[in-house]
Amino acid sequence: MKTFQLRNTRPESGERGSDEDRYSVSACPACESIQIGAPIERYTAEHAAAHFCPPWRNADRYERLRQSITKLWGGNTCVIRQCSACGFAFGDPFVGGDEEFYSILHEQHGYPAWRWDYDFAFREVLALFPQGRLLEIGAGEGVFLKHLGPQWKAFAVEASDTTRALLQQNGISVFPNLGEATRCHAASFDVVAMFQVLEHIASFHEVLKLCHALLRPGGQLIVTVPTCEAMLLQPKITGEHDMPPNHINKFTTRSLDIAMRIAGFCVLQTTNEPWSLGKISSSLYGRVHADAVDPGTFAAKVYRLQNRKLRIPFLAIAGALSIPRLLPFWRHLGTGGAFGMIAERQ
Repeated sequence: MKTFQLRNTRPESGERGSDEDRYSVSACPACESIQIGAPIERYTAEHAAAHFCPPWRNADRYERLRQSITKLWGGNTCVIRQCSACGFAFGDPFVGGDEEFYSILHEQHGYPAWRWDYDFAFREVLALFPQGRLLEIGAGEGVFLKHLGPQWKAFAVEASDTTRALLQQNGISVFPNLGEATRCHAASFDVVAMFQVLEHIASFHEVLKLCHALLRPGGQLIVTVPTCEAMLLQPKITGEHDMPPNHINKFTTRSLDIAMRIAGFCVLQTTNEPWSLGKISSSLYGRVHADAVDPGTFAAKVYRLQNRKLRIPFLAIAGALSIPRLLPFWRHLGTGGAFGMIAERQ
């Protein structure tokens, strides 16, 4: 496979760039097609930093995020472009968050509890294996791994020192990066899983190839990612953007299928996340979160409450007040915003 071509045309710091030039990516990172057009979204580092942490909420954290994002982009602007051949959408400059960015971002964010992705893995893959060795990449605090039965030997890849310690306390063998896991345990895993991780990684082709190297012949890879369609529709429904450099990739089933096959996998199954009431709740939360960027809104006033227990009922009120603005998109409310793909190493 050829590596997608890069031009040294990133904007200088402070320049906004234009729709006609200064693109850094000249071919689709997923399928290598050159059928990619003008930006469909444009963000500045100030927009992105305020999305993750409005300056009124924590001015120091906002500024550190802004500086980190500017450094990642090599300037002040990032655009979203889409390939017309495979549907893959991506940030340009094509660079995901680094350790510095995520260390600032995760000062406030926690890891999710049980979700559809885990049910998908248990139902479609783990039920077919009587026992084995499983590696989860980006395991967080180990919600999924802690639910494996005794017939499974659990391993994890997790960059955070704090989170690695929590995983080790639960008897899970942990690697700080995928390269070390591959050096120590090549061709030894029955299952490798990534739950909504690949959308964060610009070097996703390399990651998929390392997953292939980690699996034994016949072993299976489970990947779940947000859908490109849902991520592009999200700003219209909730006002909340799928902001780079956190999510740098927006996969379609076609673009991920292509990436899987390039890495040497045979795709066995693709499943869309089903409709659920939880997705409606997520849309309401997204609307409130987007509103809170403006310091004068009711949502912003709610987030100023220091007592988290007191904040919860007021967030519910803010969500209820947001319902009329979501009603025009009622057909999309509750629709699953992710898909899962299962592939086998040949």
